[in-house]
Amino acid sequence: MAEVIKDWDAYDRVAVPLAGALPLKGVKPGRPVSSGEALARRPDPRRGDVHASINGLIEEINEFEIIIRRDDEAVGEPPQPVDLAAVPANELPPRLKELGLDAPRTDEPVIISTLASEPGLNFAPALWGEHRETVLAGVNLLARLCPGHKITWAVRQPGEAPEGAETVIIKGAYPHTLPSLIKRAITGRNDANGAGVFGARELHLLGRAARTGRPVTRMALTLGGVSYFVPVGTRAIDLLTFANLGPGCGDAVILGGLVRGRGLARLERGLDKTAEALHLARRADLGGSLQPCRACGQCARACPLGLPVDLPAARPPEEWLAAPPDGILDACLLCGACALACPAQRPLMSLVRLRAKAAMVTP
Repeated sequence: MAEVIKDWDAYDRVAVPLAGALPLKGVKPGRPVSSGEALARRPDPRRGDVHASINGLIEEINEFEIIIRRDDEAVGEPPQPVDLAAVPANELPPRLKELGLDAPRTDEPVIISTLASEPGLNFAPALWGEHRETVLAGVNLLARLCPGHKITWAVRQPGEAPEGAETVIIKGAYPHTLPSLIKRAITGRNDANGAGVFGARELHLLGRAARTGRPVTRMALTLGGVSYFVPVGTRAIDLLTFANLGPGCGDAVILGGLVRGRGLARLERGLDKTAEALHLARRADLGGSLQPCRACGQCARACPLGLPVDLPAARPPEEWLAAPPDGILDACLLCGACALACPAQRPLMSLVRLRAKAAMVTP
């Protein structure tokens, strides 16, 4: 059976994140709004503006979000579609910003990835299948944003890219599907952020804007293994309740993939358009322990960059934060391959993240 992404609408309100955006004049509680209506502007010219993702009434505005109560009959100021095909290439970035899209982080070459980047992000096959036309519209828009840039496709097997496109076959499972390692495989350059590598989800957002001319209001998200299109600002608690994934004592809600995702503490939080997945990790299934290192070296052998991660991994956790810089942290991709390989189930990802956070605040 072909992969599909279902439309989800079991919500009574959304909490659209502001993330530094400034509400527009006249945007206040009690005001009716239409889906796609502009609510706030971001001062950063590279960050997309904020829009209502549903029809409804503004219920509350605080420094973090604009809460909209659903009312399908509410009418505010519906946006007029923009014909992006008629917009000159040099004027596309500000028009995309107005549609809620961040400026793509481009590099040479531009790399199109057909792979699912991480376990637990299940939407890529459906986007490349059922929604391929929209994704390809995103590829075409990206080409207009990067005139003269070479475009290379990273694929799992021949035939996934359009005929005549330059392709590179990516072998191996995760973490070799990460944007940073795809870029390294194609260009030979190390870039922890994988700038210039675009997956199905980013391209689908671009393609939706190209085909409809309307602001971003919905996004693809994997919820416990099933993918949905949900409104931007959907609250995590509403999704978890819908899927019967209510967390119990000691359980963890993971925002993102199953390897690199992070714990989500505030379940009433509205998810922004970068949120890719929600998963529930039951207490009994949570890995990680304080067992001593077995000095087996499996973590170092699993590292895709060949870093000697077995050296810091052997230290007791309380010594990680106090240890002098060793250069390993600077190069680490936080892919989690070392933690997955550790037979003692030491929480290496958590320790690396703690050390990185400590390094940011150490004078």
